[in-house]
Amino acid sequence: MTVRIDKPAGPMRMGKVTRRDLLVAGIAAAIARPAAALAEPLAGRAPGVPPAGAATARSALPIRVSTLNHVSFGCADLRRTVAWYEKVLAIPRHAFQDYGGGQTVLRVSNDPPAYMALSQRSPESLQVVTARRPHFCWGIEDFNVHRIFEGLAEMPALARSVLREGTTINGVNFDGPDGAPLQFNPVIACGGLGFLGEVCDNAAEAVRRPGDPPPIPVRTLNHVKYHVSDLSSALAWYQRLTDMPVAAWQEPQGGPRTAGYEGRPIPVLRVGAGPQHLALVEGGGPEAFRLHVGLGVEGFDPDAVMARLAEHGVTAHMRLREGVTKEVLVDAPDGVRLQLQDVSYSGEGGVLGNEHR
Repeated sequence: MTVRIDKPAGPMRMGKVTRRDLLVAGIAAAIARPAAALAEPLAGRAPGVPPAGAATARSALPIRVSTLNHVSFGCADLRRTVAWYEKVLAIPRHAFQDYGGGQTVLRVSNDPPAYMALSQRSPESLQVVTARRPHFCWGIEDFNVHRIFEGLAEMPALARSVLREGTTINGVNFDGPDGAPLQFNPVIACGGLGFLGEVCDNAAEAVRRPGDPPPIPVRTLNHVKYHVSDLSSALAWYQRLTDMPVAAWQEPQGGPRTAGYEGRPIPVLRVGAGPQHLALVEGGGPEAFRLHVGLGVEGFDPDAVMARLAEHGVTAHMRLREGVTKEVLVDAPDGVRLQLQDVSYSGEGGVLGNEHR
């Protein structure tokens, strides 16, 4: 695995990227943005989709993504939410980020790193209906800040990056379709310290109380389901930006379909080698602002999982997707929708949702 943090010509100080370096990278990328890309949203096409027959001599796209690195969200009661994930799913705290009011980092997996970053919402924000889509981040093997900025400038998408706590690259943040808050991180980032955020307490274990029912041990960050206002343009945008192929279509127009589903077919975009994936659903309303994240469980037995959730007093229901695949949907704290599946679940067909069709 190679991680590259290049910088413009000039002396490199102690091998580190400074705030100035990152700022210069962003300015350089903006200056280099092709005029055609700047005019693109005005041409009546889907944003970020070049006209037919267009060709560029050099492109930083697509950006190759390897993993789903993390999701993050605010909590009404941070301490209670952290305790819930430790008790029910055996997800431990393994890092803390001292910025933006502070974020508690929960480890989903070590190899590759995947995590959830939780923050305490302010009393004022609790009274406001959320109007911003959830945040998720990809992990990139060859993490090159300048190439990423250049690629985002081609979209075009306004990008920004800072040094968290003055020492750690906080990835590259940018907005996707519908203002989605997205991010690229080094694939080894675990949400901790170190230059690349790669230093975490890998030996951390979930805190549990005597008498708690056994947890459902989660092993992987499996998928994110994301709502978009225009499926065609959003799909084109994500596929121009990244190398994610469409691995499958859920809810095909000709069937079979899940009882009650009436929307457009759902493209499942494979992340890296899979089975991690991003599923895009056309739609709006409250669900568009609700985080839906899939977590992988080894030896997944949906009936046993449902029984164990009941022991914990957790509200959940099981649905049969397209008449074949059992999916366990969990109402987690803070309005988060969790989906528990086998670690091999790829959003495709078959009993475990891992069969290509």
